[in-house]
Amino acid sequence: MSGVAGGNRIKKQDVQRTFSTYYNKVLKKIPGFKKASLSGSVKVGSKPDYGDLDLIVLFDGDDKKEVKQRIIDFVTKQPDSVIVPFKSQRYSGKKYYNAGELISVLFPIDNKEGEEFIQIDNIIALDPTEHTFKGSFLDLPAEKQGLLIGLAKTIFLEEPAQKIFKKLGITDVPALKKGQEYEFNLSSNKLTLRIVDLEGYKEVGRQEVWSTTDWNLVDKLFDRYKTDGSFEQLLRSINTKVRNPRSKRRIAGVFKTMVTVKSGEEGTPKGDNKRAAISKVDQVLAEAAGNEVVALYGGGFKPPHKGHFKIASRLAEKADRLVIFIGPKVRGGETITAEQAEDIWRIYSKHLPVSIVDIIIAPVTPIRSIYEWVDEHQDSVGQVLVGAMKGESERRYSYFAKHAEKYPKVKIVEFSPVLAAEDEKLSATNIRNNPDYMAGMKWAPDSLKKVEQREIIKILKSAANEAINEQMRDGLDDVLDRFVGEDTTEEGSSGTPIAATSAVPSKLRQKVVFMYNYLRNLIPRDSWDIEFQKDKIVISPKDKARISYDYTPYMGSILEYMMSEGMKITPLPEIKIRRDVVESVDFFGKTAYYDPTAKEVVLYVEGRHPKDVMRSFVHEMIHHMQNLEGRLHNIGTTNTNEDGKLNELEQEAYLKGNITFRNWEDKVKNEHH
Repeated sequence: MSGVAGGNRIKKQDVQRTFSTYYNKVLKKIPGFKKASLSGSVKVGSKPDYGDLDLIVLFDGDDKKEVKQRIIDFVTKQPDSVIVPFKSQRYSGKKYYNAGELISVLFPIDNKEGEEFIQIDNIIALDPTEHTFKGSFLDLPAEKQGLLIGLAKTIFLEEPAQKIFKKLGITDVPALKKGQEYEFNLSSNKLTLRIVDLEGYKEVGRQEVWSTTDWNLVDKLFDRYKTDGSFEQLLRSINTKVRNPRSKRRIAGVFKTMVTVKSGEEGTPKGDNKRAAISKVDQVLAEAAGNEVVALYGGGFKPPHKGHFKIASRLAEKADRLVIFIGPKVRGGETITAEQAEDIWRIYSKHLPVSIVDIIIAPVTPIRSIYEWVDEHQDSVGQVLVGAMKGESERRYSYFAKHAEKYPKVKIVEFSPVLAAEDEKLSATNIRNNPDYMAGMKWAPDSLKKVEQREIIKILKSAANEAINEQMRDGLDDVLDRFVGEDTTEEGSSGTPIAATSAVPSKLRQKVVFMYNYLRNLIPRDSWDIEFQKDKIVISPKDKARISYDYTPYMGSILEYMMSEGMKITPLPEIKIRRDVVESVDFFGKTAYYDPTAKEVVLYVEGRHPKDVMRSFVHEMIHHMQNLEGRLHNIGTTNTNEDGKLNELEQEAYLKGNITFRNWEDKVKNEHH
């Protein structure tokens, strides 16, 4: 007995007669039926017997649920001699099984009525194109299906997206945002284009933007590969033409998921064939992925210019994957941040001769990140190429050379500097210090399109355009991001400074001076004043009363304390300070809130004691911690009386937030008194 229905196996010679009888006795009598065809291995006729019959059944209709209900209504009214009650233990007595786009029934095998029965899976299609699509997919052996499903998911790592879209006639596709990739999903139902959200390589969300049931488009998608040959020929074609090791690993992984040996197949020719196919795919693709050549390139890149791009391109020509590490420090002149450099590199990456480019902001320095990457990954790749300017390798990467026995796969690749003009080295510092030169974009790669140049100019202007809005919001965010842990530093985002809790060391004072110069370049001077008072930065709105407190040093100190206590709060949220008179006079007005989607803490400070504001800050940081731990999903209300889970989360935030604030307060007071 096999399948959900508990049917018998049907011999090859009985298939066509049984199909014809079922067609005439059942399908032709269901309203809206148009045609049906056998599919899968039974259509090929390569085996002596089969466990079920797969039929692609075409019906008139617009709604598959309604069509399925038509089939169910008909089969449940048929006598047991026509539609046989299921024999399986789990579904004994049922006359149909409803799953996805198919309805399964049990039907007598021709000339063996009352003795043997076959499970028939009715796979529903609503138009001829879909009927052809389903048949074309299901006619493929399971092993070829597994390879093509994996290949579809990796096709954007092998070919440029716009080339694929043009080939398939796909238009109006939304542009990708940070952390997103295009991906095709192939199934027996349709070919779907998705935008997937990634954290690392892990999918955390998806959006369907296009789909088709035209099998001709599937053929076009795979036109570089040997899809019309055997499983072995297709596997060899993929191994030869797929360059990206990440693609090969993923195809092998998808194949293992799709092609499995079921318990009833153990010890059978079918099971043995599946195991042989799994082993072959693993051997051919997974082992090939272990020979991946990875190129590493690190620098400040404020901004990345055509010299950097040229080095990256030359490295990419020698590698399967390029990893770019960006220094975290903000550079002076026309200020450029690591995030802006990352955005610019993402535009450049479209013009690099490699399928995959990872762009990473280094936590400390790009050189340190390169060493850490090699220590963690060198055993799983074939070779590591480290790009450096001539003369840099001795200073930056001498440890690799001195310990060559520890790093046998590492090779330093040196490049000559690119000149901006005769005898003048192209310099990121010179670009930042000359606004007109920066705006002219002559320092950028020549291969950029005009629209990409405009996008880069927009990126470079973004810091100035967005630097200061209500209550110097972004200024505070930047200070916190880069000075967290230095609780003696008194850079303010706005308002009157408070007394220093201790003398500021000269090293930190230099950072305050740097921050002062940085903020002077950012803020709109027509509406804000900025002063450097001893060891403090004071920013205040012109013609308005100064804001009462600078919360920055306290926030930095609290965040340092929370991290020292092992609390998971990084990456830090965006923090916004608001003075809202309406909220301040409303008894039930807001004091603070946390937005888990934007990872944003908003504090309302008007009319409040600064210690009370900081209590709210710690409370919302506990919610941020809950969010990073994945515990804030599916909360549909702000009323704790309506949601028990929300009530528990709020109890934790009140209890843990208050005790954390008190412990921090006692620690600071004991240190300074």
